[in-house]
Amino acid sequence: MKRSFDIKVERVGCEALREVRFEVLWPHLENSNEAKIDIDESKGALHLAAIIEGDIVGVVSVFDQKCDRYPHMFSGDNVARIRAMGVLEKMRGMNVGLALMREVEKLSTANVIWCDARKVSWGFYEKCGFLYASDVSGVEYKCYSVRDVGFHKTMYKRL
Repeated sequence: MKRSFDIKVERVGCEALREVRFEVLWPHLENSNEAKIDIDESKGALHLAAIIEGDIVGVVSVFDQKCDRYPHMFSGDNVARIRAMGVLEKMRGMNVGLALMREVEKLSTANVIWCDARKVSWGFYEKCGFLYASDVSGVEYKCYSVRDVGFHKTMYKRL
């Protein structure tokens, strides 16, 4: 039986996300200080932490960033990109990711949110209503590999 937790999602500085980013997303880095994104401090950046009993257990960052990989997909849309979303392994299946995603959708001023989703997270994004990027005829784009991380697909959701 799963325990019930009171999950608080709060805006935080990007530094607060580094430990979870390192542990969950980028353990190949030397340390958590390296678990940063080049646009972490860009204008409009939104950093959220899921907190349970005072501990950060999940993280996500959102940026005003166009999709360069498939620019035709969101032509004319106001888009935001989800990056570095992760939940501690021991907290998976406890709705932490869902709480983060709901807050992203609530706070976003975009009409489309998109991400480069890791293979392990495709099912999560599907449950959240995300679709896979596809060409103009509706054929889903193939996955691509990111060095040291693995296979990804671009996914999106219209808000």
